[in-house]
This record gives sequence, structure tokens and C-alpha cells, in this order.
Amino acid sequence: MQIYLARNNQQAGPYTLEQLNQMLASQQVLLTDLAWHEGMTEWRALGELTQGKLVYQPVNSTTNSTFDAPVHSQNDVIRDIKVNQTAKATAAPVSKRISAKLIDLALLILPQIIVTMLFLPHDLLQQTTSFDVEQQIKIAEAMRDNMPTWVPVALLIYTLGLLFLQNYFIARSGQSIGKKLFHLQIVDATTNQLPGQFRGFFVRSFLFIIISQLISLLPLLVIVFIADIVLFFSKGNNSLHDRLAKTKVINIKK
Repeated sequence: MQIYLARNNQQAGPYTLEQLNQMLASQQVLLTDLAWHEGMTEWRALGELTQGKLVYQPVNSTTNSTFDAPVHSQNDVIRDIKVNQTAKATAAPVSKRISAKLIDLALLILPQIIVTMLFLPHDLLQQTTSFDVEQQIKIAEAMRDNMPTWVPVALLIYTLGLLFLQNYFIARSGQSIGKKLFHLQIVDATTNQLPGQFRGFFVRSFLFIIISQLISLLPLLVIVFIADIVLFFSKGNNSLHDRLAKTKVINIKK
């Protein structure tokens, strides 16, 4: 079987089925890339052919070794493919989006919560009658004294490592760890192509992480959270960061 691929108006191939599956496994090709082989009537997204998996197992494969992909007009074919792919991309259900977001959020803040609970000065808390600024400073100092010096360093390394990993996954496949688990993908709002590192990670996630670390902007975070919930249930289920980045989240599992 010889398989042709297309991405961003560029056609590549032919590849064997084994080569395609190797490239899928290493994420050299993406589930949003388009594919065609003999026996197919039209180009289709790889995610449709594999049903969201990183392996393609065609029902009926052919052994023909010499044939040409249907490129009677390359630009027209790619344009038709984009229209067809856009029509078939379905918006991710709100429940799956929220679940994926909670997974990503838990991975980020759960270690911080565990560290806080382990080194929280419980004896000082029992003596505290009010949580004014002076008392909060005392609690923070007590935590610092109780905490080994390597703990903040390890926590920082974990956080930076997680952000790097999430950035890598989103740039390569349009999926954070949570979205991988729920078979969701971030794509451009109009073309259904991967939005890239800047829009996919920095605009949609990193900016909000930075804001969340600024305690003085807590009222703004509440407003952003409420806006996200409202927009989640609007047409297309596009949240605030989707609209800012001009992206959407689609379901790639049937």
C-alpha cells in the first residue's frame, strides 16, 4: 500500500503503511494531516482514518505498487480537502473540555497544594484568631523555616518541566496531556490546522498561568473564570482563550 499525505497545500509521499505508522508514533505526521491511498474516493484527515489513534489499520489494503494520487488540480484538491475537513471537525463537548482542563490544572497545582499541606505550621494556625497581613507573613515565614531548601527548587523544576512538556505536546499535536487523555485537539478556528506554539500554548495557556500567580489580580481571575464558563456554553463551545487565540477545540474520537 502506498499512502500520500498533504499538509498546508504541500503533498508528500508515497509512504508504506509501516512508514506511516512509524511517523504517527513519533508524531512526525499529525492527525490533522490529510491522507489518500488507492481505494479511497477522497482525501481524509488521518484522525478520521485512525479514529483518533496513532496507528492506521485499514480494513481493506491493496498491494498495487504503482499508482498516482488524484492530483488533477493540486490547489483545487487541497482546497476541497480543507472544506471537507472543516465540515467534519466537530466541536468538543463541554464535559470533555472541562475534564481535560481539570486534569491539566491538577498536574500544575496539585504538587503545590501537597507541599503547602505538608509544611503548614498547624500549631501556629491553631493559635491564630485572625488572618491579617502580619499573621499571614508569620505563617509564610514558619513554612519557609520548616521546609527543606531542596523542596522549592524541586517544585520549580517540576513546574518548568511540566510547562515545557505541555508546550511540546501542543506545538507538535495540538494536545495537552489532558486533551490527549480525552482525545481532543486544539486547531485554528477557520482552517482546522494546528495553530502553532505561540497561539496554541502561550496565548491560550501561558498568559493565564502568569496571571494566576499574581495574587493582586484575583478579582480579574474570577471575571475570566466566569466568562469562560459562559462562553463554554455558547456556539462552538469556544472559551475566552479560544477567542483570543482564534482557535477551537475539536473532538478527534468518533
